[in-house]
Amino acid sequence: MAFLTRYLYRAMLWLVLSASANAAETLQLHEQEIKAGLLYNFLKYTDWPPAGMEKSSSITVCIFGGDPFEGYLEPMAGRTVNQREIALRTIHKIEDAGACHLLFVNAGEKERWPQLLESLQGKPVLTVSDGGGFADAGGAIEFGRKDNHISVNLNMEAVMAARLHVQDRLLKLVTVVHPAAREGGR
Repeated sequence: MAFLTRYLYRAMLWLVLSASANAAETLQLHEQEIKAGLLYNFLKYTDWPPAGMEKSSSITVCIFGGDPFEGYLEPMAGRTVNQREIALRTIHKIEDAGACHLLFVNAGEKERWPQLLESLQGKPVLTVSDGGGFADAGGAIEFGRKDNHISVNLNMEAVMAARLHVQDRLLKLVTVVHPAAREGGR
């Protein structure tokens, strides 16, 4: 009887651990899908200066480094936003970033971010990342986690420096942060 009880206990433990691992994996995939949808909204509710848009009939979304979205961005390719077709690109060279409208910087590229930021000075590129501290380091939009939900911080100074305008509808989706004000208060 003890053998049967021990066997059932181990089987139940295996099922619980298995279910937890699958639930965590499903949550992770779901998170990437939500972030991909948010990127679409960022495109929809951001206005680029006319001079930055007249050269292109499309709006280019670039991934700098590896693609953490696991294919969830693919349905965006070819769709339109604000009467422009969305083009997706993966880039690895800093000098290619200036041709993007929205640049998602992979969290693994954190050490290259200062050079990337410098190369984008004055260019109308909306920068987004899920790397911790991205908005404080001059990025425009940072994905984070708060109470098991995806949080979004928007660095208004970075948006203005890129000569972009975010609509009120986007401001309702994010928390506006002011890194320069925090630094001054330290």
